[in-house]
Amino acid sequence: MSRLILSLIFLCSVVTTMAQEYKNADLLLVKPYLQFSTQTSMFVLWETKEPAGTTVFFGEARAGVKKAVLDQTATLEGYRNMHEVQLSDLKPETNYFWQISSVTESGDSILSPVYTFKTAVKDSSAFMFALIGDTQRNDETPWAWGKIAEKVWSDRPNFAVLAGDLVDKGMQKEDWLEDFFPNGNILMSRIPVYPVLGNHEQDAPYYYQYVVAPPPEYYYTFTYGNVQFFMIDSNRDLSEGSEQYNWLEWELAKSTAKWKIAVHHHPPYSSDNNDHGDTDNALSTLGVANPRNLVPLYEKYGLDFCLFGHTHLYERSWPLKEDMVNMKEGVVYINSGGAGGYIEEFAPTRSWFTQELERGHHYCTFAIFDNNLVFKAIDHNGRLFDQFQMEKTDEKTSKTAVVQPPAPKIEAGQLLFEDHTTVVLTALDPAYSIRYTTDGSRPHFNSPEYSEPIRITATSTLQACVYTPEGKVSRVAKMEFTKSALEKAQPETARRRGMDYKYYEGDWQHLPDFVALKPVREGFSPLVSLNVIEHAADHFALVLEGYVDIPQDGLHTFFINSDDGSRFYLNDRLLIDHDGDHSAIAKTGQALLAEGKHKIRIEYMERRGSEFLQAGIIDPEKGMIPFTPFMLYRD
Repeated sequence: MSRLILSLIFLCSVVTTMAQEYKNADLLLVKPYLQFSTQTSMFVLWETKEPAGTTVFFGEARAGVKKAVLDQTATLEGYRNMHEVQLSDLKPETNYFWQISSVTESGDSILSPVYTFKTAVKDSSAFMFALIGDTQRNDETPWAWGKIAEKVWSDRPNFAVLAGDLVDKGMQKEDWLEDFFPNGNILMSRIPVYPVLGNHEQDAPYYYQYVVAPPPEYYYTFTYGNVQFFMIDSNRDLSEGSEQYNWLEWELAKSTAKWKIAVHHHPPYSSDNNDHGDTDNALSTLGVANPRNLVPLYEKYGLDFCLFGHTHLYERSWPLKEDMVNMKEGVVYINSGGAGGYIEEFAPTRSWFTQELERGHHYCTFAIFDNNLVFKAIDHNGRLFDQFQMEKTDEKTSKTAVVQPPAPKIEAGQLLFEDHTTVVLTALDPAYSIRYTTDGSRPHFNSPEYSEPIRITATSTLQACVYTPEGKVSRVAKMEFTKSALEKAQPETARRRGMDYKYYEGDWQHLPDFVALKPVREGFSPLVSLNVIEHAADHFALVLEGYVDIPQDGLHTFFINSDDGSRFYLNDRLLIDHDGDHSAIAKTGQALLAEGKHKIRIEYMERRGSEFLQAGIIDPEKGMIPFTPFMLYRD
């Protein structure tokens, strides 16, 4: 037989095999992948180019069969582009085979290969997970994320945690479709990946579309085996009393897990050379202040590891407590930001907290059984460059004993109200007593004891703390309430659509004093968006002024989302202060408004890197709705 005929037979064989692996793969935007496994469930997601039906065939792995048995089916009614199916009533720590099928409205059939997964292990079983961070693409080593995904899969972990910056620009769908999902499919089609938000996600809707996590999704907790993970959004406020701080305090206090691990994007401790100050010319802050707010909680409640990315390096700290090395009670901080972004550099001098350093693309693994943990850090070539073993002794375990209870939860109908609002206080333990004040004074044991919802009828500051039966007291939780009449609408002078804008250029770290500046040009914009206003790549600012039409009397919540700083003025008063050099993230403010047009002013500045500006109103059912041209007016 000639070589040509043999080659043709081989080619036909390859084509046939490929056809069997995927039918009509060109009709998929995102190939199927796994999310958020529990002992009894798994989520399967994929995205089609056009609306299609949704079916997952699956079945438990069996011994002695020649072909995977897919004897169960999960479907969703109707047609859709984004497919999200929860497989339920599964067995713990069990192997399953699965396959997706979609038929488009035009009749084209999509069929995936048969994949595998294992449900979450039993609480007492051994398991391994991988740590990856900053999978975003860079032009110097565009192969990095694909190579890391392949290497992680070769270790066969049970799951992976991803410490943010999944993509380079979260608002650009191409970043998700052309880099993150194609390069990660070899891994994500086999194991679930649990991510947190990085600054490059820009808090984009795509993140929430593609990720499955418990509400509110930008922070959540899950337990796997004997480990509890606390997944935190370090782009948002983490100061004492903030939403995530209060949540984390309760979750850590309730946790009975043998191992406790926090994951967020930004580093509390870091030896990077220029992310936290230019170390060639000045001192470094040695990390980011916002996540450092959580360090006292980590130390108080016995966290074992804090994992993060952001700086594209590998760094492992000594065990730390109270800003000192503490080998018995310290928290270990691991910076793993090497799964895709361009590699950065360390400061020229060694930090006091550093134990191990490495430059290069890499990932980490944690193998855990009972009190024992084995850690490895591995580069993109498979080279092991750091490892250690840890045994959690009784002394180490006992450090989770808490001498101070967590503060009470304060839940209110409205912080801004016309007549009254109702406040509910809750303690972690029903045996705790809650003491509170509404006059702004600090509560003490002789303050009123909470027994039923509190009716607030005037502007006031409520403060509350809890006491244990032994007399131990929590920190004080605080919430401010404001009584206000409806703000009247502006005189009916604004009749033209859109907003007037003034454009400036300059290098600022914070919003400048625009009164002292001369604009480069002026014009009008139909939207609050950079896409419709000509601007430089970096170092510019905008002021937009106009009116927003409010359709009915009542309480209205506005938002502004910007990268970098912004401010939102309503009727000549500052409603939302979002100033500073930061990534895209939304911030909100509320106002009681009468029907009609209300004056708004939006200030914005872009320093460097990505830029983004959006503002709008939050609908209780539909969520964030950017201002449309039909809502905006100018004189």
